[in-house]
Amino acid sequence: MSGDAAPLPALLTAPAQVAALARRLRDAGRFAIDLEFVPEDRYAPELALVQVGWGDARSPEVAAIDPLAVDPRPVLELIGVDGVVTIAHSAQGDLAVVSALGISAQGLRDTQIAAAFLGFGDQIGYGPLVQQLLGVHLSKQQQFTEWLRRPLSDAQLAYALDDVRYLPALWARLSEQLEHRGRLRWVDEECARLAGSVRPAVPEEAYRRIKGGTGLGRSALGALRALAAWRQGEAQRANLPPSRVVPDHSLLALARSGAHDREGLLDVRGVTEGLVRRYGAPMLAALREGVEHQPPPEPRRQPPDARAEAWAAVLQGLVRSRATAAEVAARFVATRDELDALAEWWLQGDHASPPPIPLLEGWRRELVGAAALEWLAGTATLSADPDSASGLRLGPLPRA
Repeated sequence: MSGDAAPLPALLTAPAQVAALARRLRDAGRFAIDLEFVPEDRYAPELALVQVGWGDARSPEVAAIDPLAVDPRPVLELIGVDGVVTIAHSAQGDLAVVSALGISAQGLRDTQIAAAFLGFGDQIGYGPLVQQLLGVHLSKQQQFTEWLRRPLSDAQLAYALDDVRYLPALWARLSEQLEHRGRLRWVDEECARLAGSVRPAVPEEAYRRIKGGTGLGRSALGALRALAAWRQGEAQRANLPPSRVVPDHSLLALARSGAHDREGLLDVRGVTEGLVRRYGAPMLAALREGVEHQPPPEPRRQPPDARAEAWAAVLQGLVRSRATAAEVAARFVATRDELDALAEWWLQGDHASPPPIPLLEGWRRELVGAAALEWLAGTATLSADPDSASGLRLGPLPRA
């Protein structure tokens, strides 16, 4: 055999091997993928292993790429190719890793999401799902492996490859059931939403994640925004968690301090001589920039109306009951914030332009969104129904 027909080793460590694998995966049009990475004590997770499976779902070929020895990008870039299906389980963490490389998933199929639409629970693990659907028990002996340590043992590599070995068969079983129940489109929509929600962090938005920043005045808030953006850039450059550069509480104290020189920095609680020696100049520059470029005032949020809160609580019951009856994890249907927005919109009285919330679109509207609007409009009633799977019955208004 020669060329791409030649068998690949279980662990790929050479560019030619990765290129050959990428051609096979592209020709196959779909493949399973799982990533091992180490997130601790780093700005971004460090990729430690890339596992893929392709071919016959009943007996797929599997291989792993060692990213410490060779660049896996030719394979990872296929995740962003339109028309190529990527099968993964609980993909959010993996998507964050590839997003940092500038890759946006296009054809994601997440078996955890698929299972949540078939009554397997909200976040079923890969091992239990393989056990329930395929009758295969997966060992957990290597789950605490130090994936950046080399060489990997045969047992560690086998464990890692099992993470993709059964994904094609899982998706085949799940997609068949979804098709039978008319839910394959629902899962496609949800997988696309997940893929679209994972984006690299924006430095100018980093301040929003600092607890205690919402009560600051505009000048201090501008300082916090500039300091947090600087800290994120420094953390990325040094490959450290942002809190290891300057802790959140010190960053917040700096923003409040209005310090304009080295002595002012040292007067801030938690700011040490070493911190000032290392970062004093950029911190002062960030403080000046923040004062000069204050963020626009945030729109003042009105306190919730008691009527809208009561309506949202009823709608939450309707969502849960419909989700239970349909064997769909309720968190995929609507959040409480979305229900609050829907109730507040209805209270305002302008019903021509509904809020842009997922509940009123696609499969969610079919399942519960339309019913929610009927109840809000007073054209239907909700009553307890102990004989139904949902526990609630939506019915027409009784005739006068």
